[in-house]
Amino acid sequence: MKKITSILSLLAFLLIVSCGISFCQEADLSGTWEGTTEVPEEAELDQVTLVLEKINGEYSGTFTDSLGFAEDAELKDIEFKDNTLTFNFTIFNGFEYMTVYATLTVEENKMSGHWETEDGNSSTIELERKD
Repeated sequence: MKKITSILSLLAFLLIVSCGISFCQEADLSGTWEGTTEVPEEAELDQVTLVLEKINGEYSGTFTDSLGFAEDAELKDIEFKDNTLTFNFTIFNGFEYMTVYATLTVEENKMSGHWETEDGNSSTIELERKD
């Protein structure tokens, strides 16, 4: 009886450890994310697409918007930690190039947060995974 109790205790411990490890793993954000944001001085919502790919534990990706400020803009300084995704990319606003900084909170198949440019413009952004 003592041997069976020891074996069951060991199995329960291993199950708890394996479940704990799986919960600690960050979600894989690879895929296409689509959504909207507002752009100051623009009448319509800007439709945006974020494409992410994870290779060897590192993310790469692009950002595109329907107003034409960013067309497959390469993401830089991508970091995903504690369900928060941060990155930046460069756009051309018709007069000059500027960097856009984004911070998004990931909850299952949705991301929400904000972006901000070097000149202080900012807005919220909402995305949903499409694939």
